[in-house]
Amino acid sequence: MLKEKSVELIQELNILIKEYASNDKVRKIIVEEFDKRNMKGSLAVGILNKNRELSTLDIDESKDLIMLFIFTMSMYNALTHKESEDKEPLGKIEEILRINPKNYFNEIEIENLNDYKFEKKVDKKDEVIVFPKMNRIAPGFYSGYMSGKQFAELDAGNEFIYNFKTQRDPIIDVYGMKRIHLNKTNAKEIRDGVLSGDQFPTTIVVNVLKDGTDEIYYDEKTGDLSIISGTKNLVDGMHRKVGNSLAYAVNSDIQFNWLLVVINYSEIRAQKYMVEINKQQKMKEAHVKNMDTSSLGNVVVDAIKDIDTSEFSDQIKDNDKEIGHFELEHFGMAKKSTLALAIEECYGDRLTNKLQIRPIAKHIANVMDYIIGLNVEAFMEHPEATQKVSYINHKNMFAGYVALSERLYGVKKWEDILEDILNNIDFSMENSFWDDIKLSKESDMKKSTRTNLYKFFQKLI
Repeated sequence: MLKEKSVELIQELNILIKEYASNDKVRKIIVEEFDKRNMKGSLAVGILNKNRELSTLDIDESKDLIMLFIFTMSMYNALTHKESEDKEPLGKIEEILRINPKNYFNEIEIENLNDYKFEKKVDKKDEVIVFPKMNRIAPGFYSGYMSGKQFAELDAGNEFIYNFKTQRDPIIDVYGMKRIHLNKTNAKEIRDGVLSGDQFPTTIVVNVLKDGTDEIYYDEKTGDLSIISGTKNLVDGMHRKVGNSLAYAVNSDIQFNWLLVVINYSEIRAQKYMVEINKQQKMKEAHVKNMDTSSLGNVVVDAIKDIDTSEFSDQIKDNDKEIGHFELEHFGMAKKSTLALAIEECYGDRLTNKLQIRPIAKHIANVMDYIIGLNVEAFMEHPEATQKVSYINHKNMFAGYVALSERLYGVKKWEDILEDILNNIDFSMENSFWDDIKLSKESDMKKSTRTNLYKFFQKLI
């Protein structure tokens, strides 16, 4: 199914939901259609009651494509239904034509899904979700854990509903449709973390919406929390839900648990809860990036900093506030995140595995030390005075030196080549090139500035 077709279909369905959601005959047929396919009738009711937005469905995921197809077929069957041969169908002809599944789904999808039944027959006890060994912290607030396997099974059954009113900011796609803000790269990283055991069991937050349809029971003796009925909004954990399900699709025998908070709040109270969470002190993005050991660039920089014999290693700092302070014995000149990004962008083809980390780190440290040795006055004796007239020791210039080091990697007698190159570069502030590429105007260089800087050094060899 094409994305454009799904948007068009959802828009048409939303119009019909508004028109027929209160029609008992239509509702009954739709719910019965879900029942026939071993799917929970509550899923259909959730859509009809607008507790589940169809725009949250991602047709790239098979379970969401199935859900959209089944609901479309159910609505189509309901509107074409005649109570007797001499009566008109429940829906209008033009409405029926607008949601004919053949206009949206391709032949293969229709053939595969026309007789679809959920593999597990749903009975009354399956409607109850039990989270074992939970602790009641406060009225309507429970904490404990949930196995990754249970999380994946609940997701497969479309139990968790994304509520835009209690979740993070949605995105508006090119079709003007409000969508879940899902970063699929992040979800895949979580998948890999669950599979490898490196994923931290962070807290998933589920709200059983307090709207009159909810019923939960907490067993004081066993700690079992039973969700008997109600809409289950995933308040925090969308990427982990997707990543977890991807992991269990690869290996269903993984032993993994997530921390879990279950709340039983109204939408307004759930919103206040999310606001309260958001008030908590967050780490700065740059600091988080510096700690990310999945970035081989970061690991290379850490390896450089571990080289005790390198003069340059002492000049690498984590943030802008540590750059400068030339009065100190170990002042800072280069920022870790700038170096790490430059290493990834310039050494990408060479830096393919962890075996390359130390050789590359040693080479970069040697090149940087040699540059410092050629310009002791600028880098060690009078760095502050130098920065008033030259960009040679500017914090962003080190990204250019990284690009230069990559071109010299594995080259014999690179020292002689490097010396000749540096002696012919005009680093002075009077050289308009540095201003043209905005070298000093950005704390963190934009892609265009980095690219121009890399090219400048790379073309010298």
